[in-house]
Order: sequence, then C-alpha cells, then structure tokens
Amino acid sequence: MTARRAAFTLLEICLVLMIAAIIILIAVPSISGMLADQRLHDSYSRFEQFAGEARLESLREQKPITLTWDKQGIAMCKPERDKHGDPVVVQRMDVPENEIFDLTRPAALMPKPTAEWTFWPNGTCEPVVVSYKGPAGHWQASFDALTGRGTFSSSETL
Repeated sequence: MTARRAAFTLLEICLVLMIAAIIILIAVPSISGMLADQRLHDSYSRFEQFAGEARLESLREQKPITLTWDKQGIAMCKPERDKHGDPVVVQRMDVPENEIFDLTRPAALMPKPTAEWTFWPNGTCEPVVVSYKGPAGHWQASFDALTGRGTFSSSETL
C-alpha cells in the first residue's frame, strides 16, 4: 500500500486566490470611500471648531472677533490694529494649497462683500454660508446667526 501525501491541487489554490481577489476588488472602493468621507468630515470639524473658538473669544474679550480670509488661510482678528495698520491676529487656521474654504454672506447689503465673518460680544454673528473644496470632495454649510453652528447644505466625496 502506498502512502498518499495530503496537499492542495493547483485548481484549489487558483480558486482560493480568485475568491480573495474578488473580495479585495469589492472592499477597496468601499474603504477608499470611507476614508474620503472621514477626510471631508475632518475638514468640516476643523472649520467649525475654529469658528467656535472665534465665538468664545468674542464672548471672553467682550469685543467683536472677525474671521478674515486671506492668502495664508483664515485669520481670527481683534478689532485693534497693529503699528502697520493691520488687524491683530489672535489665531490662524492654515489651509493647505489643495483646499479652498469660501465664504458667502447672504445677509450682506453690499453686492460683493469682503470675505470676513464677525462674531459679536453678545454671542451672535452674521449668518454665512461656507463652502469647502479639497481632495476628498466638497461640502457647503449654512452657519446660524444665533449659535454660529453649521448645518450641512450639501456634501459630496470624490
């Protein structure tokens, strides 16, 4: 009687590899989408936290605090001016080159208002719409005048 060796056939190995490849093909786009959603959520959370800090600063200082959009990102400014006549920057939110935060002021009376959002000492602010475009996708959020908190208008991952 001859002893048989226990082993897998080439067909069984190929079948297992094919099933593993199908599972990977299904899972990779799903995981990529989840990661893009997370990056998009992180960009919103980062901006909302910065706006919340501006609101708290205006309450703490009992002075208006303005978020100003410039080439370096978004600056949190006091109403005072420095010796060069520039606003005093309290804090800055750096924005990478591949990300864009855009501000729309629907309640502004000017046809093309400046890219500034002011928080008043009583805790209120002007209602604004902030749009974001970045490598993960884009979102748009409306920020309430009473609370300064945002509500998603739209969001889409790439």
